[in-house]
Amino acid sequence: MIYKIHHLHCGTMCPACAPLVSQKGLKAHIICHCLLLETDRGLVLIDTGLGLQDYLHPQQRLGTLLHKFGKIENNPKLSAIHQIQELGLNPKDVQHIFVSHLDFDHAGGISDFPQATVHVLASEFNATQSLSFSNRIRYKTAQFKNHRFWNFIEHMQGESWFNLEKVSGLPLFQDEILMIPLLGHSAGHSGIAIKQEQGWILFCGDAYFSHLELDPKQKLKGLHVFESMLAHDNKMRLNNLKQLQYLAQQEPKIELICAHDIQEFLRYRPLS
Repeated sequence: MIYKIHHLHCGTMCPACAPLVSQKGLKAHIICHCLLLETDRGLVLIDTGLGLQDYLHPQQRLGTLLHKFGKIENNPKLSAIHQIQELGLNPKDVQHIFVSHLDFDHAGGISDFPQATVHVLASEFNATQSLSFSNRIRYKTAQFKNHRFWNFIEHMQGESWFNLEKVSGLPLFQDEILMIPLLGHSAGHSGIAIKQEQGWILFCGDAYFSHLELDPKQKLKGLHVFESMLAHDNKMRLNNLKQLQYLAQQEPKIELICAHDIQEFLRYRPLS
């Protein structure tokens, strides 16, 4: 049972690419939006953002390129582990972590919770083991290579969930937390659906970057170029974006949120 959902701001990046993410000015304001669930199975994190060690040792963990050009705000108080403590909760109670994918700005906090089981699509983890040039930029395996507890989920044809599909194999949460494959941005990218009393939250990770994309009438050429550059498979990414646009237009009981849109985060709480 899910008792409460907290919205966490677990990282800020301000690279000089605002037009590419449909923001004004030169410097973008990109956040790492994560969720913390209080459940009868302990605390559950949905993505982890940047971890404590990323803030304490940014060049060693993230590399000079990301440290220099990503313009990451060096603020350890943004780490999920610190925010959990600020909420008066015990980080050791984080028993499960669901990651949309293992990019550096989504998986950095895994090492802060060594007791937690990390749930991820197997195809995503496998991609981190064969590092092309682009994968070496997006995956920083030091963030999770020593983690012991994993649940690698094979993505086979799953049951339908609205106009998408869900993977099986998560009986622990009795269909209150579902993994929804949204492949394209990365090899094993997944959304995570969380049951609420009156509907669902669908955490979409990087399946889109701006709430503006959920309106198919919006013409966002710069953003679409940016996302296609980051995509493992842009055709699949675009197909899943269309499915999310349909949900946004036709299913009012589903709240869609992505990982980096500051306007979506502000719906739930002010920035700290």
